[in-house]
Amino acid sequence: MKTGHLELADWLIIMSYFVAVVWLGMRFGKRNKDSQSYFLGKGQLPGWAVGLSLFATIISSWAFLALPGKSYLADIQNLVIVLTLPFTTWLAARVFIPLFRDKIRLSAYEYLENRFGLGARVYGNLAFLVVHFGKMAAILYLLCLAISGMTGWNIFVLIAIIGVATIAYTTFGGIEGVVWTDVIQGLLLLSGGVISLGFLLFSHDAGPAGIMTHAAEAGKFKLVNWSFDPAKVNAWVFAIFGLNFYFQKFGTDQTVVQRYLLSNSEQRAKKALWMGSSIILFVWALFLSIGALLWAYFDLNPGVLPEDLAGQPDKIYPFFIGYALPPGITGLILTGLIAATMSTLSSDLNCLAAVIYEDYYLKLRPQVTEAASLFFSRTVVLAAGLLSVGLAMWMTRIHSMADAAFNFVSLVAGGVLGMYLLGMLSRRAHARGLYLGLAVGIAFILWASFTHPRASVSIDWIPRFPFHTLWIGLFGNLVVFLVGWLASRVLPAAPGPSPEPEASTFSSTSEP
Repeated sequence: MKTGHLELADWLIIMSYFVAVVWLGMRFGKRNKDSQSYFLGKGQLPGWAVGLSLFATIISSWAFLALPGKSYLADIQNLVIVLTLPFTTWLAARVFIPLFRDKIRLSAYEYLENRFGLGARVYGNLAFLVVHFGKMAAILYLLCLAISGMTGWNIFVLIAIIGVATIAYTTFGGIEGVVWTDVIQGLLLLSGGVISLGFLLFSHDAGPAGIMTHAAEAGKFKLVNWSFDPAKVNAWVFAIFGLNFYFQKFGTDQTVVQRYLLSNSEQRAKKALWMGSSIILFVWALFLSIGALLWAYFDLNPGVLPEDLAGQPDKIYPFFIGYALPPGITGLILTGLIAATMSTLSSDLNCLAAVIYEDYYLKLRPQVTEAASLFFSRTVVLAAGLLSVGLAMWMTRIHSMADAAFNFVSLVAGGVLGMYLLGMLSRRAHARGLYLGLAVGIAFILWASFTHPRASVSIDWIPRFPFHTLWIGLFGNLVVFLVGWLASRVLPAAPGPSPEPEASTFSSTSEP
């Protein structure tokens, strides 16, 4: 065992990584002559690179920190969440990719305006902007908190260095810089996980079979709990949550939808989605397995894990990286952890700028020159990045702020998938029906979020939401859809020009 201080080999790997990603962003920045190249790479990026970028965008440092902690503490049942990916990917490839490549120029929320009017577009893009801005700050803070605990480095310095480096290559590199750095970052994340798994398998005299048997006998590889209790986590709850989460991710999230437009054909876009989804499933299995084997490793090596960490599962893997691995390997895996966060941040920044540019700037200045558009886009990336760094630093003052941010943004995003489904499944749906559905859906999500079985707030005269919190997202989208559908059949449409009725993707000429 070694101390938590990094060796020269670790420093060289980490510094080489930072230099490489900033250089790569600057290199691609020279190609950006207009907004089309800055946000879409002129639609000429190879599908395999887009697929790796998609995976690196969705998988953040949360996979590094939380997934091993979950299986260390319990088992690998969370894997059921991503076992829904083959179905959601098939559905997205069949429905969403053709829809968005045909109906939008850049912003995913253009579809909502075409279908329901400007108000729907504003709600959809504001939900995205608030969710991802809060997520960026929270992810950056939590990463730096973990690294600070591993190394003793100052958390403010960490936030500044990682944040500024990400802002630099994203501001200048545009989407091409983001995608190609995502490729490097995704490979680093995968390498770090595979090396960790290999080290754990061969770290004990019992060998791979012995350490896996030890973990299996303790129930660490339990995958499915078939008992159905809607108030507790089980296979059914995980599966429902996975379907809702990835369907919403693939169908409403600008960070994914924008990647549908980066390749020059629909077929390549579909291959990129399948590639990204397959790697996501592999990464979940990889890091949940690492957590199970970490339990076996520390159980077979008593006294190695400090007692104060035993009850903090999210800190187990960072401790293992900082104290158990040899020099060089520690640096490589720490770089993978940093890369996982930077890939998510850079994608969010570029897509935030794309939405603000397309949904607001062009609305106000439709005749703007390409030079002015490019300058504005880079300015938005720079400003949003600096604001997220500032918010991450503020979170260090209020330790529960990151959790509060995640909870808040999940409320704000409520019902967006229901909006898209209403537009796709019903030709008769109109704006008045949608807005009533949104109002009822948001009210439901607020009620469920504050009255679920684990909520700390309890008011006797308000009935409680009886299910686990993982059901809230699904039910919220269903409420928006069902109330919007019923209201559209009862209420007359608003006077004025009707939005595009052909946007209903699934429905036939007759209303179901």
